[in-house]
Amino acid sequence: MTPSPILSGQKILVVEDEWMIAQHLSMLLEDMACEVVGPVATVADALAKIGAEQIDCVLLDANLNGTSSAPIVDALIAEAVPFIIVTGYGALDLPTDAMNKAPRLNKPFLDAELQNSLLGALAPVGMG
Repeated sequence: MTPSPILSGQKILVVEDEWMIAQHLSMLLEDMACEVVGPVATVADALAKIGAEQIDCVLLDANLNGTSSAPIVDALIAEAVPFIIVTGYGALDLPTDAMNKAPRLNKPFLDAELQNSLLGALAPVGMG
């Protein structure tokens, strides 16, 4: 997979409670020339990163160790930060409308699907 110049240097926050998945996502993002923020595994840690750092996009697990990531979604919408729900849940199984309407990357996914999802989330208005 050839990294896209659009992704180069983009700061991507990884919010994932499963260590192996978080590490895998981080490695894939680094291979795409993204700058990885985190990973973090809790709602509180994610909200702290969102409030403290410039973030271009978030890869967000829908369920963090039994806790809904809905408060993170609310913060991202308020800050106009694009995000992608990364989940094993089926369609319309998420706790809020905002989560169900958000771009979704279903686990397991292919590397190219991750790149395409990021490109879609980060595309300039009118380009995607």
